[in-house]
Amino acid sequence: MATFYALAYVCITIILANFLTQAFPKIPQALWQIVGGILLASLPVANRFAITLDPEWFMMLVIAPLLFYEGQRTQANLISKHFRSIIGLAGVLAVLTVVVLMVFGHVAIGWALPFSLALAAIVTPTDATALESVTSGLDMPKDIKRSLSLESLFNDATGLVILELAVLWMNTGEFSFLHGFGEFLIVALGGVIVVGVAGFIFIYLRQHLLKAEYDDTVAHVLIYFIAPIVVFGVAEHIFGVSGIIAVVVMGVMSNVEQQQTQFMAPRLNHLTLQLTDIIAQLLNGLVFVLLGTSLVKVAKEYILQPVRTWLALIGMGLALYAVMTAFRYLARRYNDRRHNKTNTKLDSFVFAIGGVHGAVTMSMAFSLPITLSHDVAFTERNDLLLIASTVIILSLLVPVILLPKLLKRSAPTFDESAYFEAHTNMVNAAIAYVSDTEVSENTKHHVMKQLQDQLGYGDLQIDKTERKRAYRTLFEVADNAMVTAINQGEVSDQALALYNRMQSLQNGFGKIGKQRFKIWQGIIKRLFKHKSINSYRLRTYSHSEAVDEVITIMNTAMTDYVQHLPKEADNPRQMIALRNAYTQQQAMLQNQKSNSVEQQRVLLDAFQAELKYIQEQRSTGKNNQNLLKTLYDEVVNAEAITLANNIEE
Repeated sequence: MATFYALAYVCITIILANFLTQAFPKIPQALWQIVGGILLASLPVANRFAITLDPEWFMMLVIAPLLFYEGQRTQANLISKHFRSIIGLAGVLAVLTVVVLMVFGHVAIGWALPFSLALAAIVTPTDATALESVTSGLDMPKDIKRSLSLESLFNDATGLVILELAVLWMNTGEFSFLHGFGEFLIVALGGVIVVGVAGFIFIYLRQHLLKAEYDDTVAHVLIYFIAPIVVFGVAEHIFGVSGIIAVVVMGVMSNVEQQQTQFMAPRLNHLTLQLTDIIAQLLNGLVFVLLGTSLVKVAKEYILQPVRTWLALIGMGLALYAVMTAFRYLARRYNDRRHNKTNTKLDSFVFAIGGVHGAVTMSMAFSLPITLSHDVAFTERNDLLLIASTVIILSLLVPVILLPKLLKRSAPTFDESAYFEAHTNMVNAAIAYVSDTEVSENTKHHVMKQLQDQLGYGDLQIDKTERKRAYRTLFEVADNAMVTAINQGEVSDQALALYNRMQSLQNGFGKIGKQRFKIWQGIIKRLFKHKSINSYRLRTYSHSEAVDEVITIMNTAMTDYVQHLPKEADNPRQMIALRNAYTQQQAMLQNQKSNSVEQQRVLLDAFQAELKYIQEQRSTGKNNQNLLKTLYDEVVNAEAITLANNIEE
C-alpha cells in the first residue's frame, strides 16, 4: 500500500504542476514539478510515502525509456550528417569539461583528484528533457538547439564511464588514462554493437509478427515499451557496455523502421506515438518530482550543521557552474572560428547556458557508493550531492531568467484568429451540408449539435448572445413566412394552430409584434367564425401532415433568407447558430424517435464535407499548411472515434 500511496501523491503533484504551467506559462513545467516534489517531501502526511528508487533501477526504468523516446524522435540522417559534431560535443567537449572542472575542484576547493573527478563527471552530462522545459515557447537558433539536443543524447555515456573510473580511482588509488580511454571505447562501441543485434531482433520480430497477422495491439504495445528496458539491462548487466548508448541508438533504429513501415500498421503506429508522448511526459514529471524530493533529503543532512558549512558547499556549486558555463562559451567560440562559422557571441552564450542538467545528473550523484573499499566511509558523498543539486537548480534557473531576455518568443505557425476563422468555416461547411441533406429534422439536429461541439469550450463555443440573436432571426423569418402564407391562403388551420403553439412555447405567450398579431388574428377568425381562413377549409389534416406543412413553409423561408444575405455580412458563427436553432425547432416539431444509425451515417458524411473544405483551402493556398494540418488531424480523429462506436439497428 505504501508504494500505491507514494505513486498517488506523485501523480497528484504532476497534475497540479501541469495545471500551474498552463496558468503561469512563463515558469517552466520542470520548475513547477521540482517545487511540487519539495512540497511533497516536506508535508508530514506525504513524506512517509516518499519513493526511493535505487539508482540502477532508476536508470533502467525511467532514464532508459526517456532516452529511447528521445532517440526515436531523432532522424538517422541527422545523426550521420552531424556525426563529427556529436563526437565533438558528447566526447571531446564532455571530456575537456570534466578535466577543467576536476582541476578547478582540486586547486580551488582543495579536494583530492578522485573526488574532484567524480564531481566533474556528475555535473557534466546535460539533459534534453530539462532543456525542452526551459526553452519552451522561445525562438532558439536552430543550429544551437540541434547541437544541444545531440549533445544531451550521447554525453550521458561519457559521464557514466568517467564516474566509474573515478570510483575505481577512489577504491584503488590508481588511475590510468590509457586504461580509461580504452574502457570508454569498449563501453561505447560495445553499446552500439549490442543494440545493433538487439535492434535487428526487435525489428525482425515485430515485422514478421505483423506479416503473419499477429497484430494484437496490446501485445505489440507491450513489446515496444519493454524493449528499451530489456536492451538497457542486457547491455549493462550481461555485456558490461553502455546501456545509455544502446537505448539511444535503438530509438534511432526504431525511427527508421517506423518511417519505412508507417502504413503497414498505421493504427498501431499512431497509437504507439500517442502513448509514447503520454508516457514520456509522465516519466519526465516523475523525474523532476523525485528531484524535488531528493533536494529535501540532501537539505536535511545539513540542517543541523553550521550555516557556513552548507553555504560554502553551495558556493562551490555556484563556482563550478560559472566555470563550466564559461568553458562551454569559450569552446563554442573557438569551434565557430576554427570552422569559419558566423555564429555570434549571443549564440555561444545561449549554447553555454543551454547545457541544462537534470535527471541523469541526480541519478549519477545518488549512485555514488556509501562506503569505499575496506568499508571506509565515503564522507564526501553528501557534499557531492549538495553541490550537484546546486548545479542542477542553477542550470534550470539561469536559462529561465536570461533566455526570455535574449531570445524572442516563438511566433506561432499560424495566427490564432486565422485558425478561429478557418475552424468556424470548416464546421459551418459541414453543418450546411447536413442542413441540405434529406433526412429527418431530428437527425439533423443531433448531428449538427455534435458538429458544433467541434468548436470546443469557452470562447470557441457559440455563446448565449449569438444563440439568442439566431432565435430572434429565426422567429422573425418564420413569422413573416407564415403571415405571407395566411395572406395567400396557403396554410391549413391545423398547421397554423400547430405553428402558433410551437412559437408560443419557445418565444413566450406575451411576445406580440406586428406579424404575431396577424397570426393570432387568423386563429381568432377560425375560432369565432367556425370556418377555415383559407382554401384548405374542406380538408381534414392529420398531425403529421400539419408538421410537414409547417416544415415546408419554414424551410423555404430559411433557404431564401440565407441565399439573400449580403456576402459581406455573412458571419460563419452566426450561421452555425442559426442553422442549429432551425434544426432544433424542426426536431421539436417532429418529436420522433431518433435513428442512431442514420445519425452516424450523416455525421460521417459531414466529416467528409469538412475534409473537402480543407482540401479546397489547400488547393487555393489561402491558409497556412500547419493550420490545415491541425484541422485535418481534428477531423480524422473525430471520424475515427465515430467509426469506433459501432451502432446496431
